Amino acid sequence: MKKYIGVQFGARRAYAVPTLLEEAGLLEWFYTDLCGNAGAGRLLASLPSALQRGALKRLARREVPESIRAKTVTFPRQTFRHFLRQASGKYKTAVGDDILWEAFDTELGRAMIRRGLGQSTHIFSMAGECLPFIEHAHQQGRTVVTEFYSMPSRREIYRDEWRRFPELEDEPDDAYVNWYAEKQRQVCRVTNWAIAPSQHVIDDLTGNFGFPRERCFVVPYAVHESWLETQNDPVPGRVLFVGLAGMGKGIHYTGMAQQLLNDPRIEFRIVGWASERVRKYRLCQGLNFVGFVPRSEVREEFRRADIFILPSLFEGSAEVTYEALASGLPVITTPATGSVVRDGIEGFIVPERDPNALAERIRQLMEDRALRERMSAAAKERARHFTWKQYGERLRDVFAQIP
Repeated sequence: MKKYIGVQFGARRAYAVPTLLEEAGLLEWFYTDLCGNAGAGRLLASLPSALQRGALKRLARREVPESIRAKTVTFPRQTFRHFLRQASGKYKTAVGDDILWEAFDTELGRAMIRRGLGQSTHIFSMAGECLPFIEHAHQQGRTVVTEFYSMPSRREIYRDEWRRFPELEDEPDDAYVNWYAEKQRQVCRVTNWAIAPSQHVIDDLTGNFGFPRERCFVVPYAVHESWLETQNDPVPGRVLFVGLAGMGKGIHYTGMAQQLLNDPRIEFRIVGWASERVRKYRLCQGLNFVGFVPRSEVREEFRRADIFILPSLFEGSAEVTYEALASGLPVITTPATGSVVRDGIEGFIVPERDPNALAERIRQLMEDRALRERMSAAAKERARHFTWKQYGERLRDVFAQIP
């Protein structure tokens, strides 16, 4: 009988994958860094709230579902060591942060090797996290299933884009970019089966890293059913962007589209963190940077928007696009965003790095209100096919097919 050890940093998608494995009777153990209701994390969660600050507060609030708590194994020593290094202030640059995370990944992987493989037959990991453990499991004959939740070549894409717009963000470290690409190749070498949220990720994985296409599955992400209750009441002309407003999300192309349109009736509303450097960038002067909006309030931004845009250069399958669809918003995005939007039905798919196409599609929806309303209705209907319940059914079907 198949038995999986799930390996995952943090609470990604509310621990959906290990929970689904347990529901299917396939979970042996779940290995993760730390959470507030299992292992030593329970002591952290019991501290007075005044002592729970920053990263410690976030860790304490993580809770694995009750169904997998007894099978959850955490690694507090390595996790606390990692946060102490972060707090030391020695790793303030982007490259330093990457180095810190890689050290944590290695230490955690080695600790998992010491914890053992148990009676497992399969390993599920997120993008090769804790690679030493994944390599060890592969060498011991376990079947390795890896979810590639983003494009493996994203750092190379970022480097190429930085060379075109060096004043927008910090220079990437060439040695690290090359090392990261080699790490992705190593993850591919020890992976037997790959799962990705979009065909675009599969194309990157097979075309640039040589992974066999016949060993790939596409399982799109989802939106919580409650988002379908959102009733769109748009402010005409409000174009919404939600996410980290940086180079990878194409914020500079958003700015270019705004300048091309140059229409005071159109507001480009940017919700999410943006550096001062991005806010002051010459191509972004016409954008309205709202800043961070709490998760509990961001739904109102979707409700009042007219159009949603996300001209990303690399993603896996951006979950904000699912939320936009569920909110009844026409979506204009790129192939690299990995969305489930169909061109001409729920919105438009425009090429990456093409502000002219982005601006033209925005103009079209602003001027053709009947088209905008048809796409709004189609978006809501499309979202109904991508709820978390259906995500679970698709993922269970994939696990059943993997020998």
